[in-house]
Amino acid sequence: METLKDSSSMNSRVNEILSEYGFESHPFLVGWYNDLVSEKFHLNYPPNTSACIIISQPSMYEKAFLPFLQQEFDPKVTRDPIDQCMVHYFSKVKNILSDVEVVSLHDFEVDPRRRPRILVQTAGHVSGAVRYYKPCDVQVEQRNNNFYPVCHHPRWGGWFALRGVLIFPGLEDSTLVRPQPPDLLSPCEAGEMLELYNLHWQDWRWRDVGCPEEKYSPAQIKYFETPPAERFKLIQDYLANNNPSQDESSS
Repeated sequence: METLKDSSSMNSRVNEILSEYGFESHPFLVGWYNDLVSEKFHLNYPPNTSACIIISQPSMYEKAFLPFLQQEFDPKVTRDPIDQCMVHYFSKVKNILSDVEVVSLHDFEVDPRRRPRILVQTAGHVSGAVRYYKPCDVQVEQRNNNFYPVCHHPRWGGWFALRGVLIFPGLEDSTLVRPQPPDLLSPCEAGEMLELYNLHWQDWRWRDVGCPEEKYSPAQIKYFETPPAERFKLIQDYLANNNPSQDESSS
């Protein structure tokens, strides 16, 4: 029977399950998150309830998404293929930790009022995994005060994604120390990242601010640059060229 004694053991177990697929997990407490969001976005759990933010690293595409396409992808499902993939790997954690109550909240999920069920950028910030930069926090000139905020990862720069949160309702931990978000960018660099993100997001330059250790592969960039309606053609081409049953029949 699986036992998780505290947030650290929980997070280590989640990382054990997901790290080989290009994901990383960082723990936080629900109260930290609720302190920074308006009441309509509060998570309805005690403040000391343990949770973790799940981040996809640059390698997720090759380690998780492409294997998912070959083994699990259902083209009849209308949900976005990346979203299908995230549900699959979140479910893997829940299945392995079947003795523990685990609630998953994905970045693409909305409530009946069409509000996000989880604000992943805030969750990433309070976990200390990333820093959430807002226009009011940095040196940047914006037009009409309409710049969107953006997160920066200390290793991946902008070459990552905040995929969702796992909550452990039965695990409360008053000992977890709240970390400070990484602060590796100067105000000028953070301002440059915000400007590039808001005005030139199509050319990917905002992701390079801060000298990331690793970037998306050319194949991954091509996939995400392709309009969503046209990505199924890329998937069909990939599956046609990487079909294990065809390889076995031709050998």
